[in-house]
Amino acid sequence: MTVLAWILVALAILVLVLTPLRLRGARGQDGMVDFSGWVLNLHSITLFVGLALIVLRLLGVHESGFATWVAIISLVIASLIGLSFLARWRRSRSRHAVDFAGDSWTRGPWLSQIAHIGLMIGTILFAWLLLADKI
Repeated sequence: MTVLAWILVALAILVLVLTPLRLRGARGQDGMVDFSGWVLNLHSITLFVGLALIVLRLLGVHESGFATWVAIISLVIASLIGLSFLARWRRSRSRHAVDFAGDSWTRGPWLSQIAHIGLMIGTILFAWLLLADKI
């Protein structure tokens, strides 16, 4: 189970790095819903805190129940914010709205959908692994 936890940590770090790059790169483009900088920072901070506590647990530095709950709550908040980022591809109902053509990385939302839905599933798995004391 520890190997699964390390794989989930690596995938979450990938989300932590790529999400700000993609959102900042698409800021202000026609057809794109912009997010406030503090929302992106909150997403990054909560994900970092949750991952840091899980890494410390995997390395055997702590086994605190309080830190476990803080890690789970941080990851849940990060997952919910990340899922809200998917709303940036919503089609506008306005007659004069311009559709977003896609970014240069993926030409659409599929990378963000995979990342944030995967992070949500990873959060559920982390919660189970931590609460069942499997890691």
